Amino acid sequence: MQTSTDTLTTTEASILALLAIEGEQSAYALTKAVAQAIGHVWSPAKSGLYATLPRLAKDGLAHKRGRAYRISKDGRAALDDWLATVEPGARETFFLKLFVGGLTTPDVLVAHVEQFAADTEDRLERYEAIAETNSGRGHDWYHALLLDHALQRGEQELAWARDVARKLERR
Repeated sequence: MQTSTDTLTTTEASILALLAIEGEQSAYALTKAVAQAIGHVWSPAKSGLYATLPRLAKDGLAHKRGRAYRISKDGRAALDDWLATVEPGARETFFLKLFVGGLTTPDVLVAHVEQFAADTEDRLERYEAIAETNSGRGHDWYHALLLDHALQRGEQELAWARDVARKLERR
């Protein structure tokens, strides 16, 4: 049996989060839930979802009744641990954790947002260093087009992260 201190995969955590939010569901219903909501930030292969559910039940993280699954007490503890773990550089995981943020506290989410902002600042520093060496001629001219995009996107994401942190702190 998996314990709450073991690390969940993104797929396992996502499925447990769906079960925590949606309640008891069949694999088919969970597939539909993915397509309608969480699929915007995490989208597993359909076969991955169907393969993971029985494994979660076998590991004691979910209970199976007929064709339906629900999160277990151990599953909720493992999900809570996963949600609380701040992972530097884990961009997609960050977005997923924020998407299911109602399953944790604003303080936990602020820690994630702060890490995302720090990661974004680091990325912007690297892009700015590259921009200083760009000659703007030949292939560098084309590289600069994408570099401009990366810099603008990074600045926008940093502003967004700061706004999200302020909103979470007021919650």
